[in-house]
Amino acid sequence: MFHIYHLFSNVYSVLAYLISSFINSSAAKIGLSYSTIGLINFLGAVSYITGSLIFGHIGDKIGHKKFLIMEIFIFSILLLIFMNFSGVLFLFVFAIVANLFFGSFYPQVEGLIVRNESLLKVDHTKIITRFNLSWSLGNIFGMAFGPFLTVKMPQFIFIFGFILNLLSGFYIFRDLNAHGEKIKFHPKPTLYSESIHIDFKNIKLFRLVYRITLFFSGLLYTSILSLFPKLISVSGFPLKITGFVIVFANISVFLTFLFMGKLKIWANNPKISLLFLSVLPLTSVLMFAKMNLFLFSLISFLGGMCYAIPYTFAIYYGLSTQENDQGKQGGFHEATIGMLFGFGPLMGGIFLDIFRGIKGLGLMGIILSIIVFGVQFLFLKKLYKNRS
Repeated sequence: MFHIYHLFSNVYSVLAYLISSFINSSAAKIGLSYSTIGLINFLGAVSYITGSLIFGHIGDKIGHKKFLIMEIFIFSILLLIFMNFSGVLFLFVFAIVANLFFGSFYPQVEGLIVRNESLLKVDHTKIITRFNLSWSLGNIFGMAFGPFLTVKMPQFIFIFGFILNLLSGFYIFRDLNAHGEKIKFHPKPTLYSESIHIDFKNIKLFRLVYRITLFFSGLLYTSILSLFPKLISVSGFPLKITGFVIVFANISVFLTFLFMGKLKIWANNPKISLLFLSVLPLTSVLMFAKMNLFLFSLISFLGGMCYAIPYTFAIYYGLSTQENDQGKQGGFHEATIGMLFGFGPLMGGIFLDIFRGIKGLGLMGIILSIIVFGVQFLFLKKLYKNRS
């Protein structure tokens, strides 16, 4: 059902969220404002976008495995260097460097998996679902233990990353020499194509609309991930437990991917997809209630759905291609992710500072809901005009 590159996607997501939660928890620990935390995440996201757009397509030309080997060994050295630093300036620099790596890493893995499994005639929906499950499961562990490790033993995060990079780099090097750019994989019979029709005539429109939808809907999710550690801690709860509250967002992402992969009524059906997006206004309205740990956890869970649902649509149509440009499309997809991880914390931080509490984040969510549903209605109007 899965292969070694799904494992890489999984374990590197653990590392990515350990680093992300380390940065945000460290910022909360030293008392930085919501806006400053948002600015750190914004600059990191700009770096992620840069990595996605500049390096994402290179794997299509020189080989995904070759590029992975180079960047993995470089990042391993940088992790050893960074474990000796601390402070505000360090958090800015570390966010930029780490995001540059992950922004160029994931388009390579996406492109490698989709290209190889498509050649093996694996059903496209199952390609996307299994990839999503692999990285989203890693997010759960990274987010849950990131704040705890930041408080108790932060150097473990750097040591784990260094060892992971060394082992992964050597494995991919051997795999490249043995199999070239192909993945050695014998799919289970249940993974083969189910011949779901994809509207390639309007595929560019589908890609554009659902990347826009992912961006605006996902802004609330990234605000929750980056700003809830400080928000929860100033509400009187220990910083080290914030990860176990926010992790409900990542659990939700994983379960949503699992559900969306099983229930495929949304595939090539924009009207059904529109109904799934209703979770965004629901999550936003809950932020106007009186907060406690249960409500923080529930909002985190629903916030994960605000991200995972449009993410499913965006990557499904984004990597549906007849032009053998999976790495390029993966780069555009990851650039969208980078944008929402940048603007979400920045915008959320501004709303929280202005309105002095979570109600500001709820107001932002309502504005985003209006934008998302406006985009969807315009999309449906244009789509049916094209098809008529």
